[in-house]
Amino acid sequence: MRIAVTGATGVLGQEAVEALVAAGHEVTGITRRDSGVPIIEGRGGRAVVADVFDRTDLARAFRGYEVVINTLAHVPVGMAGLRPLSWREDDKLHLEASVAIARAAADANVRKLIQESTIYLYPDNGTDWIGEDQPLSVRNQAFRPRVAEMRAAVDFAAAGRSSVILRLGQLFGRDQHTTHALKATRSGDPILLGKPENYVTLLHHTDAGRAFVAALRADSGFYNVGGEPITKARWAKDLAAEAGVEHPAKFYPEITQAIVGTRLDTQRRSLRVSSVRLMSETGWRPTVGPSTPGWSRR
Repeated sequence: MRIAVTGATGVLGQEAVEALVAAGHEVTGITRRDSGVPIIEGRGGRAVVADVFDRTDLARAFRGYEVVINTLAHVPVGMAGLRPLSWREDDKLHLEASVAIARAAADANVRKLIQESTIYLYPDNGTDWIGEDQPLSVRNQAFRPRVAEMRAAVDFAAAGRSSVILRLGQLFGRDQHTTHALKATRSGDPILLGKPENYVTLLHHTDAGRAFVAALRADSGFYNVGGEPITKARWAKDLAAEAGVEHPAKFYPEITQAIVGTRLDTQRRSLRVSSVRLMSETGWRPTVGPSTPGWSRR
């Protein structure tokens, strides 16, 4: 297939490009800057410079492609997320760029859109499993960009087109967020939100890249994507093992967690998310877990 990937210079986009190329597809990565061209080419894709906020420019770039995959995101690292302006770029990408991408894909007669999303739109569900039919917790205005992005993807699935929305688990691997977490673990600084008994559903970047390939075989709809959920207490031990220290990663004190705000409060939730729908429909399976030795270097 001829596939265009937006956000192709980000960690997630790079994994998607590499996995798609390895699967035999003709892949073009969309980058906003010339500096992104060698990054995409280094992953085996072809690069095109286009403005992801410009619907007309995107339609030009998407012309002749069968599938568009949108991986755009810019999540602030660690407690930087407490600063209101730190989310400005991420919000703009979801609220404006993702909407422009969906509409431009329709303008260019693209037949399938695969949109990155997140499990952090789900409410805390304790020890109970979360499937795709679980109602979302998105009433706060902070989630407006993600809701607009989701609606644009759903609207794309008209006139015989297909739209697949992947709700990805908490990403881990060779990225800024994981590097920050491992550094904090080595230093003995707090890094985890929530309670030790809460569940977290993790997803290694390489498995996320493979999920975009699997999504090519999926029917229109929403799909959770993650490994086997584990407790945060277990995740704390896995972080310590990967960091090469004896003591588990530390949790922030409850008094600190009480003031983290809406954006980071999502990370306090217990999310025991099931990915059975994607697995059964496409055959996708996670291959790298938090207990896999050397997962931060893969």
